[in-house]
Amino acid sequence: MDTFSPTPPPKGHTGYVALLGRPNTGKSTFLNTVLGCHLAAVSSKPQTTRKAFLGIYNDEDSQIIFLDAPGVHPSRLAIDEAMSLSVSKTLEDADLVVCLADPTRLPGEEDAMAAAMAAQCGKKVLLVLNKGDLSTPQQRQRTRAFYEEKLPQVETLEMTALSPESAGKLIQRLKELLPMDLLLYDRDEVTTAYERDIAAELIREAVLELLREEIPHAIAVTLDSWTSTDRGPVLEATLILEREAHKGIVIGQGGRMIKAIRHHASKKISEMCQGAKVELSLRVRVVPNWRKHKQFLKNIRLWES
Repeated sequence: MDTFSPTPPPKGHTGYVALLGRPNTGKSTFLNTVLGCHLAAVSSKPQTTRKAFLGIYNDEDSQIIFLDAPGVHPSRLAIDEAMSLSVSKTLEDADLVVCLADPTRLPGEEDAMAAAMAAQCGKKVLLVLNKGDLSTPQQRQRTRAFYEEKLPQVETLEMTALSPESAGKLIQRLKELLPMDLLLYDRDEVTTAYERDIAAELIREAVLELLREEIPHAIAVTLDSWTSTDRGPVLEATLILEREAHKGIVIGQGGRMIKAIRHHASKKISEMCQGAKVELSLRVRVVPNWRKHKQFLKNIRLWES
């Protein structure tokens, strides 16, 4: 008589790793590099990430669950408070913390806040000096000394987030620190985020890349519908503005800017959908001072209760 021998559940070096740092240190860039896909919004403008994204790195002997938190910065509006709460929740959920720093910029208030949060979280912290390809040894030493005032004897690594080989060295160190345990997600999962949430972030990334400095942070994106068809996904989204005066800038003369945003965003979403043709419609809505209103932030899922 045959006996049934169940397959043992998979195990590996696994755990939650928070990515902490001031805006624009390369957290989302690192996440996209190690996952090999465009999951997190990236731009040269600060505060691109507004809420935590979860990215799952898998290889033959590990599963590292990255929590990409918003950049640490002072809270002045309700949306800043929501982002700060997201950072705190991320640190609470993490087993390890990777504190990323950008040595090419002088350390300041936001670096001090990030270092203090890392020191107070009660978790193992790695200080990672990013942009090794752009910074000088003197800049890296300056940044390291600044962080070590609040994180004495912290383990420090250097990295270039855009380089898979360089980012892979950080992955290897994280694997050495994480325990062997049962895997928490299926091997083929990359994120727990819904496609529509990622699509909304990619549309906002297109806005950040194409519009002027003073406008992008006053824009939110909601994905109103996603319909799968034989031709490809059909999406409808809304760009939410704070001021009527911004409407003309976003739409552009003869609708040129809104068309450029739609074209740019459609290409990004198509890449996410493995080359499928994407039909994207955009509309513009003005909600005065939306960043100051907690209930509105909850309604558009930027405030996690």
